[in-house]
Amino acid sequence: MSASSLTPLEMPAAPPTPSWRASTLSALDGAAWIIPFSLGSVTLVFARVGPELLASGVFATMLALACVHAMTLRNRRPVLFAGRFFEATMMAAMMDQVIVRLPVWGLTDTTGVRLALLCMIGAGAGLFVGVLYLIKAGRFTRYIPAPVFAGFYNSIALALLVSQLRSLSSMASGTTPMPVVASLATVAMVSAFAARRWRPDWPAAAVALGSGIVLGTALLIYGGHSTPVVIPGGWALTLPIFMADFRALAEPGVDIWALTQALVSNSAALGVMMFINTTMTAQALTQADGRRADGPRGAVAIVAGMALAGLVGSTPMSASTQASAAATRISPLTPAVIGLCCVITASVYLSGVLGLLPLAAVAGALMREAWFQFDRGSVRLLLQWLGRRRMPSNAREDLALVAAVTATAVLANMVAAVFAGLLLGLALFAVRNARRPVRHIWTGAQLSSNCARSRSDLNVLFDHGATIKIFELEGDLFFGAAESLERSVLDGSKGAVSLILDWSRVRHIDSSLALSVANIERVARADGLVPIHAGAHMQGDGVGTELRRFLSEAHFERDLDYALEHAENEVIERYRQHSPTDTTSMLDVLALFEGLPPHERAILEQAMPERFFPRGSVIIAAGDPPDELMLLLHGSASILVHGSNGLDIRLAGVRRGATIGEIGFLDHSPRSATVVAQEDVVVAVLDRKVYDALCESQPHLVQQLLANIALNVVARLRRTNQLALARFGGH
Repeated sequence: MSASSLTPLEMPAAPPTPSWRASTLSALDGAAWIIPFSLGSVTLVFARVGPELLASGVFATMLALACVHAMTLRNRRPVLFAGRFFEATMMAAMMDQVIVRLPVWGLTDTTGVRLALLCMIGAGAGLFVGVLYLIKAGRFTRYIPAPVFAGFYNSIALALLVSQLRSLSSMASGTTPMPVVASLATVAMVSAFAARRWRPDWPAAAVALGSGIVLGTALLIYGGHSTPVVIPGGWALTLPIFMADFRALAEPGVDIWALTQALVSNSAALGVMMFINTTMTAQALTQADGRRADGPRGAVAIVAGMALAGLVGSTPMSASTQASAAATRISPLTPAVIGLCCVITASVYLSGVLGLLPLAAVAGALMREAWFQFDRGSVRLLLQWLGRRRMPSNAREDLALVAAVTATAVLANMVAAVFAGLLLGLALFAVRNARRPVRHIWTGAQLSSNCARSRSDLNVLFDHGATIKIFELEGDLFFGAAESLERSVLDGSKGAVSLILDWSRVRHIDSSLALSVANIERVARADGLVPIHAGAHMQGDGVGTELRRFLSEAHFERDLDYALEHAENEVIERYRQHSPTDTTSMLDVLALFEGLPPHERAILEQAMPERFFPRGSVIIAAGDPPDELMLLLHGSASILVHGSNGLDIRLAGVRRGATIGEIGFLDHSPRSATVVAQEDVVVAVLDRKVYDALCESQPHLVQQLLANIALNVVARLRRTNQLALARFGGH
């Protein structure tokens, strides 16, 4: 989607060795995001478990924040953790589900039972994150399409709006007057919007809650209006786990099997989303500072922290991209920054300031977050669709997927939306890759190698280049694309002399796709074709390795240029008129000798002695003086330049009948590239001294020689123009 909520955050580079002042400011920035979001998440979860337990939930969450940061203090890929709305919304939906089913399982709906289920689902989710780390599931997260996450964000936004409007209505129906509730919520929202508009580097949620504390205190002092606050006594020291009734879950008459199934499935669903959010945050930070993902020890620390947080009754914990990005504006995430976040979190809680924070202000801040949670890209697509404006098929599919996920969350719950989104996203991924495995089908009349050839060989390619068929593949090709790929290649290769499959845009394939390619290879060989596989290792070794498992005799070339050169050789070999004997005489390479009478041709041939270069030897070195012009009589060579990475880059190939070094020979410029024999090479050499002598003694010969060199250059340019016209003329 063009504008998605998933656009990576820009995280400015930080100094490598921060001072204590920088570390402190960085920790304050991170904590200003962590604490407000975590408090909002606690409010969402404990509205389902029991509003009277909110103080204990806050205590558990603040303690969990300190513990999870302390446990991951030494991770080589540090991140900041927080209670996130996504997981909190999921947990709230899960609690709604299990509370309704308590009588079915033989359980009494009590506060202790609810807390026991909350702790077990939270701890189980943390442990399931460990399973996902163990099987290295992070590599699969890239297969979840962006529209799925857009649907999740829209679902969260709707859930936040509905739940907080209900919360405000409930507060207004109690002892607090409606004007007081409305003013607190409004001031919090307006403050947050103002911060977002004029001070975008400030944490808007912290600004909203701070303004709520100020207004709530003023209303209490000057108006005598007391309002419900997050922690009525300032702070609590009782964790939900100590109030949980775990024994009730094992009493006679309880359907243990059904209860276990519900706990495991909910823990797994929650754990998947905690894992995805954590790995994606780590990837975003890695792009900013280059520090790679943690090994097993770091993963154990993360899993232990998440499981402990769930067990004590905290809202679910996962890595926070916003908090981590905010902290890195001043300093990189170091153990000092992480440790200071622990201290700041504990200090905020123990100071008792949360006892002054009105719940109405929290609700206002959450509704402000709901506004920004809506995915702007999907909203624009919806407006296009409602306006009946023309939309690409991919955009319509994206909008349908976003709508399906959002509708599932509204009509069912977030848990169902997660499963629906993942399944629909995988289905869309399969459909898109099955629909377009072949990006383009070209011919040799539209694409050409960078190989320099004689005019006679170029004429053959002018006439028969269309018999080369090139299939440009793309994407991640799996079983769903196998049938389409096989049909496209076999149908499109009819009448071909040479067949190329270009894999350079393909990142992954599976065994089903490789078996389908093996069938293509078998059918093509039966028709006298040997398919050439180009660039199978350009996106890593995965594609080439999988193909070689099933295609032991296949022909692989390094890239498309090599493949095209080989295919052109096959076409030239088939259609070129051969002389009775296979000779390397210059008389077979007539392009340079055209227009010369026999006696001048003999003079030029005698003036150009032959020289042999074995395979791998240097024919011309970059920087050499341009004292020789060479005519390639036998074999082939590669023109190389030295790249900035220290490796040689192949610019072009040179084959029989082509001249080497003619430009430098004529304009006296040093050699700009190195020419290396790709196989055993025989060249005819015209030395500059001999050329100068011919200019004096045979001016007509030299004039015709220069004309033939110019015609060779023109033939190559004409070939390039014809290719461009064939490729782009119809567009």
